[in-house]
Amino acid sequence: HYDEKWSNNTYISEYVNIEPSISQLRDFISKLRNKLNYKIIITTGNSTPNILKKFLSSNSFNDVEVLLNQNFFELEQIVSNSKLLISCHGSITHVAGAKNIKQIDIIDKSYDYSKWTSHIRNYNSIYRKKFANLSNEIFRTL
Repeated sequence: HYDEKWSNNTYISEYVNIEPSISQLRDFISKLRNKLNYKIIITTGNSTPNILKKFLSSNSFNDVEVLLNQNFFELEQIVSNSKLLISCHGSITHVAGAKNIKQIDIIDKSYDYSKWTSHIRNYNSIYRKKFANLSNEIFRTL
């Protein structure tokens, strides 16, 4: 789920910026496709980050679907039918937890998420960091 929390300019600027470049995003998606052999669906929520707009205009992946501007109920349906969720912590994290969907939750070190995540099953969290390092850690967690 690639929403505004991936972009420093549209979220909390004190958080570590994790927004990838367009080439980093393409490389990450390509590696993810090869490693998992899943159909990849990228969702955005209410706001589409500029990097993702650029990716959309040049998307050469036939098996990667990008869905823009979903409301919560649409996201819930998509996650409920998924095998994996990679996202920044939010309400969709709890949907995945309730449905026992494997997830990688990207969180910031400056906030204590334990009171919000202790009940979630099939849950892995990693700290926000520059995208190159974050990407590597996501693949180690898979």
